[in-house]
Amino acid sequence: MKLSLINLKNFRNINKLEYTPCEKLNILSGENAQGKTNILEAIFALGTTFSFRTREDNNLVKYTADGFSITGKYEKENRLINAALNFSSNTGKIYKINNKKTTRSNIDRLRVVLFTPDDLYLIKGSPSHRRDFVDFILRQISDEYVYNLQNYAKILKKRNLLLRDNGVRSKTFKIINELFIDSAVKIILARINFVNILDETARQVYSELTNERYKIKIRYAISFPLDNDKINLDILTKALQKQLINKNEREVIRKSTLMGPHLDDIHVYQDDKMARIFASQGQQRNIAISLKLAELYTFKKIKGFFPVFLLDEVLAELDDEKKQLLVKHLATADFQSFLTSVNFGNINYYSAKFSLVINGHLE
Repeated sequence: MKLSLINLKNFRNINKLEYTPCEKLNILSGENAQGKTNILEAIFALGTTFSFRTREDNNLVKYTADGFSITGKYEKENRLINAALNFSSNTGKIYKINNKKTTRSNIDRLRVVLFTPDDLYLIKGSPSHRRDFVDFILRQISDEYVYNLQNYAKILKKRNLLLRDNGVRSKTFKIINELFIDSAVKIILARINFVNILDETARQVYSELTNERYKIKIRYAISFPLDNDKINLDILTKALQKQLINKNEREVIRKSTLMGPHLDDIHVYQDDKMARIFASQGQQRNIAISLKLAELYTFKKIKGFFPVFLLDEVLAELDDEKKQLLVKHLATADFQSFLTSVNFGNINYYSAKFSLVINGHLE
C-alpha cells in the first residue's frame, strides 16, 4: 500500500497543502509547531477517520474555518483508490472511498501503523498500552476481531453491573457469563496467534536495528491459569469456566470481573529476562521500535500487503548509530514510511524524499 497524493484544507495550522510523497522513505523536517505532525495526523485520519491526538473533530479545524478536508490517492494491491474525509460543524463527518460514502471498516481503506514518542514507553508502560498496541493492528487486519472486541466490551460492562448490583444468582448473570466466556476466548486466541507471528518477526528486526547480541522474545500473558500447554478455543473455554467458578466469591466482594482479555498482558523478554525490569532505557526504546516494525511485517504476512508506516519524532530519543540503522532500514524497505524530526544530525538519509515544513507549508 503506497500513498501517492494527499491534499489538506483547513486542517490544524494548514490552510492548503498538496503533498506528493515517494514510494519509500519520506522525511518531514522543521522546527517545532510548524505542522510536521499535522501532516502525519492527516494521513492517519484518512485511513482511520479519527485523529491519534484528539477525539474531538472540532480540534482539527483551522481556527479561521468551520470544517476541514482531507483527500488522498493510494495504491492497494495494484489498484488506485481515492479517499476523502470531510468535516464541518453543520454536517458532521463524511468519509468516502472511490466517491462513495462509507465507513472506516471499508476493505479498501488506507491501512497505517503509527509510532509516536509515547510508544517508546511501550515496554515499561502499563499493560493497557501493550493491549492497545495489539488491538490496533488486529482491528485493521480483521473485521471479525473488531466485532468481537466491541461485543466483549458491552458484555463486560453488563457483567460488572450485575456484580455491583448483587445479581450473580440471577438467570441473566448465567446467560451473560456464557456470552462473556465465548467472546473472551475468541479475542484471546486471536491475540495469541498474532503475538506468535509478531515474536518471530521482532527477533529478526531487533537484530538488524541494534547490532547487539541480545535476543528478544514476546509472549502473550493470560490473566488466568491453564491446565494444558496446548491452546485452542475448547481449552481456553474450559479454563475460563473453571476460574470464574473459583473466583466467584472474590468477584462478588470486589464487584468486578477479575479475569479476561481486558486484564491480559504481552510480556517482552530480553535474553529470557523481563525487558521492562532488566533492559536499559535505551534497549527498551530499541525493542519498542522493533515491535512497531515487526507489526508492519506481521500485517504483510497475514494480509499480503504492507500498511503505511508513520513515525513522529522518534529519532530524538536515539543515538546516532541507532538513528542511522533505523533510517537505513526505512529507506531500503519495501513499505512506504513518513518520518518527522526536528534535527537529524550527521546521518545519511539515502534516497529519501526530504521536505521542510514551515508554518503549515512545504518548502
